[in-house]
Amino acid sequence: MGSRLYFRVGVRERYAALRALLEAWAEDEGEKVQGKTVLVKPNCVSARRELASTHAEAVRAALEVLSQLRPKRLVLGEGASEDTLQAFQNFGYLPWAERYGAEVLDLNQDAHVFRTVYDAKGNTISLKIAQTALESFRVSLAKPKTHDGVIVTLGIKNLVVGAIPKPDKVRIHQGYAAIHVNLALLARELAPHLTVIDGYEGMEGADPVDGDPVPHRFALLGSDPVAVDAAAALLMGFQPEEIGYLVPCAHLGRGNLAPEAWEVWGDPLERGMRRYRPHPSYAEQKRWELAGPALAGKI
Repeated sequence: MGSRLYFRVGVRERYAALRALLEAWAEDEGEKVQGKTVLVKPNCVSARRELASTHAEAVRAALEVLSQLRPKRLVLGEGASEDTLQAFQNFGYLPWAERYGAEVLDLNQDAHVFRTVYDAKGNTISLKIAQTALESFRVSLAKPKTHDGVIVTLGIKNLVVGAIPKPDKVRIHQGYAAIHVNLALLARELAPHLTVIDGYEGMEGADPVDGDPVPHRFALLGSDPVAVDAAAALLMGFQPEEIGYLVPCAHLGRGNLAPEAWEVWGDPLERGMRRYRPHPSYAEQKRWELAGPALAGKI
């Protein structure tokens, strides 16, 4: 059996579609959650702009379904670049956390351990990683957005970067080649166990905060983090092989990059494909593979 993806397109109501897919996943794989600490990690790159961040209805659907699977501990956590708890309040997450018994956690304030990444010259850099992210069943609540460094930002990047407390986040951004290497290295321990892509409204263009809305109307999720991100990239009009962190993630055994290895439950992916307007630096970003000898052999 291939990597199973759960997909709906033509979504009319965000919460209902996400909940239905989560329930289908839970029927197949929900036992993975039982007795574990479950970290639900939204994307709050901004505390001020809802379009750039996970919608509250996605948080609602995830907490509702996961809370029914008897986790030991349910955590709604993020290490935002701005104020995590202010973002949770601004975007309406807190009432759903209270309703479904989820602990609210700022990963910037969590206990941490150190991991090693690289700069553009291949020199080692030490940075902090939130311990709860390392020790949990990780759920990434992402949305499809173009990006100023990695072409698209989806489930893997949402989880990995969110697990790095401030001010260490900037330390993985070492140029187009190095950031992909660093994301892949950290994903060995931080890749999501479940990725949920809320594609009801994506974002295209400028950067991961100030882009323009895309009314895409899809929902996608699955347990293979590489396959989910690769499928979402296709839905956005990009080839998975363009996305530099996906290639080494697949090489490291984190999931299946090739569509022939996917088993799609629901609608055919072809029905949901469109083209997002990329970031203006898209052509330069595609040169990530020109890492040169400094980063050769780091993965």
